[in-house]
Amino acid sequence: MPGSFAYFVLAAYVPLSALAFFLMRPARAAMFVVLVGILFLPGLVCFDAPLIPPLGKHEVATVCALVGLLSFSPRQVSRARLGRGGDAFVLLTVVAIAFTVFTNRDPLTYGPLVLPGLTMHDLLSSTIRFFFEDALPYLVGRLVITSSRDARTLVRTFVGLGLLYSLFMLFEIRMSPNLHHWVYGYAYFPVFAQARRWGGFRPIVFLIHGLAVGMFALAAALLAAAEGRIRRSRLGLPTGWSTLYLVLILVLCKSTGAIIMGLVTLPVVAFASPRRQILLAVLLAAVCMAYPGVKLAGVFPDQAIAEFTSEHLSPERAQSLQYRFDMDKQLMDLARGRLWFGWGGFGRNRVHDDTGLDTVVTDGYWIIVLTGGGLLRLVCAFGLLLYPVMRAARVLRRVREPGDRFLLAGLAVALACYVFDLLPNGMGNPIPLFLAGALARLNLELSRPEMTEPQGVAGSEAAFRFSP
Repeated sequence: MPGSFAYFVLAAYVPLSALAFFLMRPARAAMFVVLVGILFLPGLVCFDAPLIPPLGKHEVATVCALVGLLSFSPRQVSRARLGRGGDAFVLLTVVAIAFTVFTNRDPLTYGPLVLPGLTMHDLLSSTIRFFFEDALPYLVGRLVITSSRDARTLVRTFVGLGLLYSLFMLFEIRMSPNLHHWVYGYAYFPVFAQARRWGGFRPIVFLIHGLAVGMFALAAALLAAAEGRIRRSRLGLPTGWSTLYLVLILVLCKSTGAIIMGLVTLPVVAFASPRRQILLAVLLAAVCMAYPGVKLAGVFPDQAIAEFTSEHLSPERAQSLQYRFDMDKQLMDLARGRLWFGWGGFGRNRVHDDTGLDTVVTDGYWIIVLTGGGLLRLVCAFGLLLYPVMRAARVLRRVREPGDRFLLAGLAVALACYVFDLLPNGMGNPIPLFLAGALARLNLELSRPEMTEPQGVAGSEAAFRFSP
């Protein structure tokens, strides 16, 4: 159980966030408050009141950042041009929530278990939950970027925190993933056996799972590679060395999926042109959009992938994949019963046997959204995350500054990787939503007439090379 020190740290984060806004530019302070809160705060519920969702570290971090921006830079908020582009998916999600509630007024009975129908109270609480968990981190990301300068600050902040976090990762790799327990007095990670990989430990630090740490390490390495195309040094050393170091940390995280994505994406970000980087990001986004449809149509090669994994990677990974595929099949059978608007939450989107026992484990974010909110909610969820990636492909063609082109492409690839990871895994933290908001705003800023010009910058890009 959480101890008093954990609650004290969460409470102390509010004045510490205010101090950050006093000491830094508002945009940089908001980035710092969000990312540090996600990475270091204890995982617990600090406030649980009627109607609103349980508030934990993620909500505390994003609320503190939003309040800081409203207090210290209200003009920045008013100039955010909210409501443009992918912002429409926020409003469409509220409509999807309403349809889900109105089509799930009936109770569900599984033997002795009776799940009540949804009410107007659930409509209000679900909408508020969506605001805190999804819309708020996206909104803060939209607000912190006012120019390409802020986007460069975001990349530097992300990479810097990645380098700092790597020290905690290395400690856990050597000593065991128990920092959260040792610092805050209780375990945040639910299944310790999953922390063992490849004959050793994979780090968890203060996140919910080793997979979340692996994805953060991948994103930090990708953004370090993008930064290496723009500037020559960090802390007096060539930026290429920080990229190589973070790649090593990624491997030591022992997260197979993140490592495989890194093998594909890191060389492209480090050496290819921005146009090819964006092409890779769009390809990953297209796979994310097509995957649910292919799975629902029953043509996804589950068995072939499991056999390939068993032969070329490890039987343990193959068994894990096959287990997820089996769970997905049961959940897809359930989803087809109310395909468009889903079954709602509160256990209604789970598979129960005749005794009322819950018989499935949900891993993929997409299947959780599909069973709970249907196809409409799934389109909204992935649209909010992937529209900035698709839009970046159009914006890139008109950006004249080579550094801005590398910046835009690197952020798009990092975000696409995060979303790709949501196919087999859940949303471990709101970093993808935060990056989606930041990329959406960067697209708007780089689309301004004074930031664009006709094609013809390819030659100047040759001067930007990755160099260790």
